Order: sequence, then C-alpha cells, then structure tokens
Amino acid sequence: MRIVWVSFAPLRKTPDGLTSDVASVRYRITLPAMAIGDSKVTYVGPGANRRTLLERFAGAEAAVFGKLFDPSMAQSALELAAALRKRGIKVIVDYSDDHFLHPVLGPVYRALAAAADAVVAATPGLAEVLRAQTPMPVSVVTDPVEGERGEPRSGMTRPPRLLWFGHPLNLDTLRFGLAQLTERRLHFALTVLTAPGSGAEALGHRFRPWSTAALFEELRECDAAIIPSNPHDPRKAVKSPNRFSEALWAGRFVVAHPLPAYQPLGAYGWVGEDLGAGLAWLLENFGEATERIRAGQEAVARDFSPAAISRAWQSVIASA
Repeated sequence: MRIVWVSFAPLRKTPDGLTSDVASVRYRITLPAMAIGDSKVTYVGPGANRRTLLERFAGAEAAVFGKLFDPSMAQSALELAAALRKRGIKVIVDYSDDHFLHPVLGPVYRALAAAADAVVAATPGLAEVLRAQTPMPVSVVTDPVEGERGEPRSGMTRPPRLLWFGHPLNLDTLRFGLAQLTERRLHFALTVLTAPGSGAEALGHRFRPWSTAALFEELRECDAAIIPSNPHDPRKAVKSPNRFSEALWAGRFVVAHPLPAYQPLGAYGWVGEDLGAGLAWLLENFGEATERIRAGQEAVARDFSPAAISRAWQSVIASA
C-alpha cells in the first residue's frame, strides 16, 4: 500500500531523508514513513500550489494528515481531504494533542475528524476525547523512539547530572518539579534543553538550545531524565510517553510525574507525585535502577521501536 504522509509544518532534508525540528512531525510522520517504506512525505503549507497539489498523491492508496499547526490552513486541508476521498484515496487524520476546547483550533480539529475515513490518536486518553468529538473510527498508535539504544551508566556522578528536555510550554511544570527537588535539599546538576528565548535561560541551571543532535548528546551525558507534569490538566493527561520511552531507550533512568501514558512504564523508572522522592530513591538504589532500565529497554524494543509502530500504522491504514 502506497502512503503519502502530509506534514503541515516545514520539513528539512538530511542524508537519511526528510525530518523536522518539530517532535510531533518526526514521531508521527517522518519516522513511521521511513519505517514502513513505500511512503512519501510531503509538506503542505500556505504557499502550496492548489493546481498541482494532487499530483503529489498520484498512485497513493492512503494519505495520513499530521498535526495542523496553522488555523489558516484549515480550509485548504479540508478541501484536500475531500478531493483525495473523491479519488478513492483513504484519508487518515492523526492527533497528538487535545485542542478541541481551543476557540480557534477546536472547530478545525472537529472538522478534520469528520472529513476523514479514520482517526488516529497518540494515546488511549486522547482516543477517548476523540470518540466524544467524531463518529469516525478511532485507533491508537503511540510514538516510536528514535536514535540508537544506549547502555545504562556503570555508576552515578555526584551530584547526579539530570536532564530536562521538552517544549517551552512545559516550563511551568518544570518549575513545579524543581521545587520538589529543592524541598528535599537534594544536590543535583540540571541541564535544560529547550528552545532559546523561552525564559529557560533564567532558571539558574545549565541551558542548551534544543536540537535532535543535542538531545542525543545530553542523554548520553546525564545520569537521569526528569519529566515533571500535571496529570490533573486534561491537555497534559493525554500526552504521549515519548519523552519517557526516549530516555529509557538511551539507557537513562526516568523520574516522572504520573501521567496516564507513563503509568505502564513506571516499573522501568520512577513514577509518582513527588519527584524529590523519586530522585532520593534513585540515589539509594542505583543497582536496582539499572535493572529497571534494562527491562524497560526490552519493553521499548517490543512496543515502541519503529518496526513495532510501523506495523500498528499499517494495520490502521489497511482497515480504514
């Protein structure tokens, strides 16, 4: 089955193929497309030529629409979906965030779901949200890991080197997590990896601008990754486990707040309400932590590898 994956965010060429600095584009478009094969990735932006746009889908049997970032592209996306379905091409719309209550994005997200043959969600929680918004079939396909499998550290530095990486929108939860660490008077060295100009530079910890290369380097250098969040915020409660699985795959212990997507991975790291308790446990149980990491890497290989995710996508697309 020939598949065209549609990105509404710009793509960047690399020796290995097209990629993006936007995590959702890599996890939900370029990595699955590369793993499946017989796939084409295309960028549909404001400057797309409507007369020649459909030529990009010649010979395709299915099209997967990624995240729509720009509401001004809504009409173009809806017209494209209608034109593809008219030509007998299956349209699958993928969702990795819950913006259905957003005053501008909400109506767009609902309209796209109604214009599809099938809908895909990144997590079971998001799938439940989608089922309340559309009568279309909803499937769940999680995010794959990227990069090479790493070796767990043979020992821990003192103070431990921690890593936080993510979108600047999550800096509020980082501040909350840091407060839990400092309340216990734990000594640590933290690197914050995110977009520059977001205020992260003023947190008082080592800052590094985000890039995929920087992420892999920092994962190699750190002792553990921290993932603070707010499981009581509906928008964060539907988030993917990609940061947890990515750190595990790199061979690093994870201390995280209990988002629903992290709970199944909790046995391979530390998941709980108090990140300070998690770091304290790690400092006292490094040997057991290493065993958890190795077991977690086996789980990631089984459930989050590009090969596993490609099989899930193929199944969804074939049944659409």
